[in-house]
Amino acid sequence: MEKRRIDLSRCLVRDGKADCHCCEEICPQKAIKDHVVDTAACDGCGLCSAVCPVAAIVAPEDYEGALTKAQELAPQVLMCEKASEGGVHCLGFLTRRLLWALAAKRPLALDISHCEACRPAVFAHLEREVAACNDALAEAGKKEIALVHVKPAPPKPKKTKKVERRGFFQALFHSTAEGLQEIAEAQIEHSYCFDAAAFLKAQQAEPCALFNGLALQQGCTACGLCAVVCPTRALAMERGEQAALHVDPAACTGCDLCALHCPQGVLELLPQFAGQRDFPLDK
Repeated sequence: MEKRRIDLSRCLVRDGKADCHCCEEICPQKAIKDHVVDTAACDGCGLCSAVCPVAAIVAPEDYEGALTKAQELAPQVLMCEKASEGGVHCLGFLTRRLLWALAAKRPLALDISHCEACRPAVFAHLEREVAACNDALAEAGKKEIALVHVKPAPPKPKKTKKVERRGFFQALFHSTAEGLQEIAEAQIEHSYCFDAAAFLKAQQAEPCALFNGLALQQGCTACGLCAVVCPTRALAMERGEQAALHVDPAACTGCDLCALHCPQGVLELLPQFAGQRDFPLDK
């Protein structure tokens, strides 16, 4: 199975003003250096995917599919493969915003019972993210995330039935064909770039204090460069009778490119969203 790598065409390293090393700093295995992943050292925890602001981490796991699958469960629960055979490899990719997107809509349970022994760094990360999300949920009057231990489902009993000679050979041929197809599919390497900002936008996640905010001082010339360099299209510049800068907090990942490229130096990224999405500009 393919391990992680960094797509340098998406990574912030391509921008001369950005100096992002989030993936390298968070990696507990020290498997990332100078934006290159040592696949032999990587254990697939997914923490790099959690902190990458531009979805530059290419991974063999379908994180979006895992979140969608969790939403289809009743009750809604997220698990790793140690808790459930159909779970994602590791829950390290989760962030407080992703948890909020799910838990703000309906109660969410999380099984991290294996994390502390399996990957202590992931366990510490998840504890922080869950605590932050629970604070926001409590502030909004919503049910907090429940930490659970999911019991493995009992194995299904095998059914036996009498098969006629002709039916036996037909079943054998069909089984062999299916087996060959499974082997062929297993040899295909799948890779995914999980775009958390796009997922949050598709979920119509309601921004709260877990999201970044923006401050705009006087002096903006409405040049629109901030919107041009934004990798997630979180900014839009409106021109006309009343010019304005619009921000979509759910799409903002905090990469800070907008502030770094502002010619007037009047943009500032805030750690918390305070409610302002529109910034009218003077003529």
